[in-house]
Amino acid sequence: MANPTNIGVVLLSGHHDGPRIIECRTFPLRVYAAPWSNLPVLLDAGLPGTAGIYLLSGRCGPGGRLAVRPGEAGDLRRRLLEHAADPTKSKYEEIYVVASSDGRLSKSDSRHLEARIHEIVMAGNLAILQVDRVPSVHGCSFSETVVLDELLHQSRELLHAAGCRVLDAPRMPIYSAVDDRDDGLVELVDSGGVHPDEHALDYDRCWSWGYPVVDGFVVRAGSDVRRRQNAALLPGISARRNRLLEAGLLGEMPGVTDRWRLLGNFKVASALIAAKVVTGAHVSNSGIWRRLAPANRIISMDVSG
Repeated sequence: MANPTNIGVVLLSGHHDGPRIIECRTFPLRVYAAPWSNLPVLLDAGLPGTAGIYLLSGRCGPGGRLAVRPGEAGDLRRRLLEHAADPTKSKYEEIYVVASSDGRLSKSDSRHLEARIHEIVMAGNLAILQVDRVPSVHGCSFSETVVLDELLHQSRELLHAAGCRVLDAPRMPIYSAVDDRDDGLVELVDSGGVHPDEHALDYDRCWSWGYPVVDGFVVRAGSDVRRRQNAALLPGISARRNRLLEAGLLGEMPGVTDRWRLLGNFKVASALIAAKVVTGAHVSNSGIWRRLAPANRIISMDVSG
């Protein structure tokens, strides 16, 4: 997660609720935010005519609820000027724009991020989604998914700092390499049902799945847990695996000798630790968890047999 001291806010009019630019020296992204009526100030401040995403928001939902209209564009300046001339968009109060500081976002990237933002808003209960249609998240390669998910995390950090609250449902954690030389804490949790942000891991014939939460990562019952444990595994990871065994959560599978079946959900402090626990290997990148497209998500699995 970004260190808050690394996130800078430039107040273009000297007021915290006025036009502002938010950036982090370690992120390739920049957020432009302002009251919707102050869009010309953002344009004059250099809002680029490149690809990116935007969110129009305001207390214009039923009963004065917060509403949001996410969108994407190949030319942000042109699209926002079109919206500013549209009387049906005048009800919104704030505009938030995410653009890359180095022009790295493509039209395809922006469409992917826009679709993910729609999913996050729908998964939460903080804002009403006001769109004509909900875009689908299209499949992309593993390497592309890792990069785009990281850009999504960074966007949410910057948008939060800008004052945008429609994506805090909850705020998605930024995975990092956590020091796992600790007491081997592992928490058993009851969290069945569908989750909007399922991830899967495929390592050495072991297939596992789970999802991020605010304070860690949950691995779902039914996942594989590799039996073999690499010699380089740190004690904290070994301790977690032993606790799962002692709790009776690692079940035998008839005819299978290289992996166990996980019989209950468990939560650890990060996706990286979760990956090490289920693989028994000293993996070094939380990106080993690949986000599942909605059509590929598993609704339920019977692990009692």
